[in-house]
Amino acid sequence: MPTLLTLLEIPGIQIALAIGAFQMARSNAHSSAASKPDGAVESLPSAVASRRTTRELMHELLTSRSMMLLVGGLVIGASVGDTGWKMVQPVFEGLFKGLLTIFLLEMGLAAGSRLGDLRRAGIFLLGFGIVMPILHGSLGVYLGSLAGLSIGGCTVLGTMAASASYIAAPPAVRMTLPEANPTFYLTAALAITFPFNLIFGIPIYFAIAKAFCS
Repeated sequence: MPTLLTLLEIPGIQIALAIGAFQMARSNAHSSAASKPDGAVESLPSAVASRRTTRELMHELLTSRSMMLLVGGLVIGASVGDTGWKMVQPVFEGLFKGLLTIFLLEMGLAAGSRLGDLRRAGIFLLGFGIVMPILHGSLGVYLGSLAGLSIGGCTVLGTMAASASYIAAPPAVRMTLPEANPTFYLTAALAITFPFNLIFGIPIYFAIAKAFCS
C-alpha cells in the first residue's frame, strides 16, 4: 500500500502542477497581449519563446525535486530489496517518524495561520474538500473490489484515493507554483479533508467496502 500510494501521488501531483503552470503561463501571455498596442502582431521570436516556455515547463515538472524523490525512491527500493532495506530500516522507522512529526506540526501551524482565508474562499472550498474525497474514496473501494482486495484492503485503498497529499504535494507546489495561494492546497488539505477523513471518511469507506468486497 505505501508503494501504491507513491504510484498514486506521482501522476496526481504532476498533472495538478501541469494544469497550474500552463494556466499561469496562459494568463501571463494574455496579460502581455493585452498590454500591446492595438493591431500589434506577435513576432516570430515571441512565438518561438512561447513554445520554449512550454518545453521549459514540461522539463521543470518532470525533473522537479519532488518527482525525482518519489520516482527515485521507488527505483532504489526495488533495486536494493530486503537486504538493502534492513541497512536503512532504523532511520526510517525511528528518526523518520520524528522528523515527519515535526514536519506535520509545521504544516499545521501554516494551515492554522491561514484559517481566516477560508472565509474568503467561500463554501465551494469546504464542499470540494468533503464531496470529492467521498467520490474518490467510493471509486477507490469499488476498484479495490474489482482487483480482489479484502474488505480491509478496499478500505485502505479508498482512504488513499480520498486523501489529500499534505506531505509531498505542498513542497512541490511551493517550488513550482510559488504564486499559488496556500489556502487552497494546504489549508483545504489539512483543515478540511484530513480531519473529515479521520472522523467520517474512514467509517464511510469501510461501510462501502463491506457492501462491495464481502
